[in-house]
Amino acid sequence: MSELSETEEPDSPCGWPLMAAVRPAIETRRLILRPPIDDDAETIARLANSATVARNLVGMPHPYRIEHARAWLAEPVDPRGQRHLICRKGFDAAPTPIGVLTLDMRGRLGPGWLGCWLGERHWGQGYATEACHAAIDYAFLHQRHERLLFACRVTNQAGRRVIEKCGFQMVAQELASVVGSGAAVAIDRFRIDRSTWESIRAWEPLRVHNREAERAEWGERRTELRAPVERI
Repeated sequence: MSELSETEEPDSPCGWPLMAAVRPAIETRRLILRPPIDDDAETIARLANSATVARNLVGMPHPYRIEHARAWLAEPVDPRGQRHLICRKGFDAAPTPIGVLTLDMRGRLGPGWLGCWLGERHWGQGYATEACHAAIDYAFLHQRHERLLFACRVTNQAGRRVIEKCGFQMVAQELASVVGSGAAVAIDRFRIDRSTWESIRAWEPLRVHNREAERAEWGERRTELRAPVERI
């Protein structure tokens, strides 16, 4: 992508101005991961208001109302965290929202917790894996995380398959309280560190629509290009 002037606004793949540097839009082969805005509350509520979706999660109430979405959107985002509306690219229309992905710092200085859910009609097509790959890349490459965590209910086998395909390894099993009902359920906790990510990463590179992030990525590429080449 060409260099932008200080006053020039980057083109948004979603048709709206990009937000702060800590909240870029991320593009993959089939998806756009962009910061959600207040106007997305109704769409998020419609996607989330499913007993089947809530059954796989610990932190989602059911029924899920638009008030829940507005309250979630009003929460601040830690600069080291992420909050994305996952959108499927359209050929002749604007990208279609299909779910949400977050990297939650939970008010701590330690590792971020990755979370992802999709509307039920969008399951089974590899979108969750593709979105998680992009968020993990961004966390390690641009946010300089050293370790990420993930937790899912032991009954959520689809979520477990997604995160294992991303290189996470199970480290513990714990009990967690379900939002709304307060019921205690078993969860599996997973972890990935930077060295593991570097050794296994083989998926398609992400594309970040943000000037500062692009400069950081190009800086790393220049460092690689300048590295001495061993002669045989």
